[in-house]
Amino acid sequence: MSRRQRRFSRSGRLVVALLACAAIHGADLAVLEAGSTAQLTALGNEALMQGRYETAIDLYKRALGADKGYFSALYNLALAHQQLGQYPEAKRWYGEALRVKADHPEVYCNLGYLAFRAGEWAAASDRFLEAARLSASNPTDAADYWYNAGTAREKLGQFAEAQRAYEEALALNDRHFGAHFNLGTLLLGPLAERADSLEHAAANLQKAVKIAPNRPEGWLNQAICLERLGQNPLPAYAEAIKVATGPGLNRARWQRALFHNRCQPPRRLAVRDDLKAILADDPDFAEANGLLGTYYFAIGEYDQALVHLGREVAGANFYANSSTDLEAHYLLALIYTDHRPDPAKALAHATAYYQQRPDSQKIHELRRRALRLTTKDAK
Repeated sequence: MSRRQRRFSRSGRLVVALLACAAIHGADLAVLEAGSTAQLTALGNEALMQGRYETAIDLYKRALGADKGYFSALYNLALAHQQLGQYPEAKRWYGEALRVKADHPEVYCNLGYLAFRAGEWAAASDRFLEAARLSASNPTDAADYWYNAGTAREKLGQFAEAQRAYEEALALNDRHFGAHFNLGTLLLGPLAERADSLEHAAANLQKAVKIAPNRPEGWLNQAICLERLGQNPLPAYAEAIKVATGPGLNRARWQRALFHNRCQPPRRLAVRDDLKAILADDPDFAEANGLLGTYYFAIGEYDQALVHLGREVAGANFYANSSTDLEAHYLLALIYTDHRPDPAKALAHATAYYQQRPDSQKIHELRRRALRLTTKDAK
């Protein structure tokens, strides 16, 4: 994941869950004669489950050579191509599978997945809704398909329709983590202005963490919700950090650091401690160096500030749309002007800030001061 992709907003990021997708379709086991369609399909299924996708494709095609209308071979051939990232081929074979079974919900689900990843949100929503309609007798699967339709509708900006889809999923399966989580997140975000949205968001996120207490994203969004309700979010942040692993652990620490920084007055020592823990694991975590450098600047530890602010804006680490990174340039210019005089560096950082914010009044004065230092240094 690139540094740009993992940035978070200063107000707290809302994490959105992913799609549910159908898996392998079993082969008929009544007749397994050597070389038969059923036997070749069964062998293909074994290869598919083991991740030997090219072998599986070969076996399914051999099976279809004997019976072009064998549904399991058609469906799993599409799935094998999908696993290899060969999406046009996958779409083609799912289409062939529908010619055999036009009312098969898993095919529509996977076609919806392919449309979703291609950015064809309307087509994805239609496919998922058709899968849900065809799964009326299987509430658990239908709930997954309604949930998927909700994610596609969110991409279309159809937030009320997305809410309805998540509610349909929960009517079928009240223990659907993704539907509770996405509905709560939707009520914190695009639908936050609605009456009682925070209370409904809190109720859904509370159910989400009860269903899946080991998923940090539920705890993180619950913490944001509690903060907006004027309640203490720290226990929820602590749970998110407790259960998070890998990169998710630093994302949870970052969210808590931002909360501490939003407090009035900011809880600077708590911010510092979370940032130091993040940077011990990932020295280039987006904006963490900038925020820690700002802390050191505020307490007058300019040498430490130079280390972290400099790292924040170094090379590929700098991101022009980040207010933290721009402020790092400004603070570096201040330090090199007033505290660790270096006219060339002062002017370079002041100019870098000016290029992004030419209308800023504070940078005009600082650049003039840096230019005067440069002139004196030249004399």
